[in-house]
Amino acid sequence: MVIYIATIWARPGHEDDVTRFYQGMEPQLRAARGYRGRRILRARTGTMVEAIRKVVSAEEFARHPPPQVKGTHFILVEEWDSVEERLAFARSSATAGRSRDLFPYILPEHSHEFYEDVTPA
Repeated sequence: MVIYIATIWARPGHEDDVTRFYQGMEPQLRAARGYRGRRILRARTGTMVEAIRKVVSAEEFARHPPPQVKGTHFILVEEWDSVEERLAFARSSATAGRSRDLFPYILPEHSHEFYEDVTPA
């Protein structure tokens, strides 16, 4: 089994568009060879900053200002039988051209990679 993780930033105001896009892929994913499952995580933007403001002084907060939020962060965590099966899905007719439907809603910053679980047992 392999873990594929993609991170995406939705443009401000387009969080629901990005959510719908990824939720809408579920039927194609479930039909794909080697697909085991997926989680779609959407940041609760600003929640951490507000929580920290409640527990640190204004002076301490000013010394470590948070980065400017550019949009809403999404993390997709997928499990596949193999790297090859994930790549075959990405290149399949089931997903052909779908990216162009997503591009208007996302910022250029993104990442995607395969991971291994190194959590101690």
